[in-house]
Amino acid sequence: MDSAATTVSYKRNEKKIFNKTNVMLYLMILPPLILYYIFHYIPMPGIMLAFQRYTISGFKYWSGFENFTYIFNTPFFWRAFRNNWVFVAFSYAFITPAPILFALMLNEIRVRWYKKTVQTISTLPNFVTWVVIAGIFMQLLSPTRGYVNYIIEFFGGQSIYFLSKPALFPWLFTFMRIWKGVGYSSIIYLAALAGVDPQLYEAAVIDGAGRLRQTWHVTLPGIRNTIVVLIVLSFSHVLSGLFEPIFVLKNDFIESSAEILDTYIFNLGITRGKYYLATTIGLFKSTISMVLLFFANWLSKRVTEDGRSIL
Repeated sequence: MDSAATTVSYKRNEKKIFNKTNVMLYLMILPPLILYYIFHYIPMPGIMLAFQRYTISGFKYWSGFENFTYIFNTPFFWRAFRNNWVFVAFSYAFITPAPILFALMLNEIRVRWYKKTVQTISTLPNFVTWVVIAGIFMQLLSPTRGYVNYIIEFFGGQSIYFLSKPALFPWLFTFMRIWKGVGYSSIIYLAALAGVDPQLYEAAVIDGAGRLRQTWHVTLPGIRNTIVVLIVLSFSHVLSGLFEPIFVLKNDFIESSAEILDTYIFNLGITRGKYYLATTIGLFKSTISMVLLFFANWLSKRVTEDGRSIL
């Protein structure tokens, strides 16, 4: 009787949304839900500014698609839009593979204490703000007192003002992003590598496969779903997340290659008070991100083994 009563009581608790066992979990997730609602859902009616003429002085009139026509005929908008896609291309070409390669190399280290040390040191830059990182690299690359230029001059070269070269900036910025995030991003891949069946490696060794063939035929297929999920999720903010680093690194010399949509929105909305144009560009950017997310989700069906989408 006691066991039957316990079973019935347990089933009743399962049907309840809130009970003694899960109420703390709901309370833990409540603060991020509140913040998400405040900063993402409450501002959504502001999208209407994209169809108005609204400035510092307030509402003037409904403009329909006039704002879109204006920005699409502005060369500065297309320059920022092009630069955004340059950084996106560099991101998927270099930044996305970097933590995967780093995780594979860490996975090959057999000395436990050395592996933990390298992983810890590589993770630390992720917790440093972009303001500090920008200051570090400005000092290192300074044409007058930078260590990099000291080395160049030591070997007979001339000092270079690296952060004044528009063609060089995308490469420098990509290197900074890799240096900052590669250690932290590799944690997920290291966790996925830990789930690969060791018997598969033993079978590969019996078949005569070397380390490279084991990586290609065993390791990468074993973490393929993790890679696909992270790439699909990254498409939701493919045109975002660059404002802070670009804002602190950008200067007049490299504006032609450093100006992106987020900084252009900031200049229009905050500096010049043209809220309607800033909102128009923001809505355009969000629409593209949403389309890319659904496209990546559709593409994931063709890549995953079970043919299921991520979303």
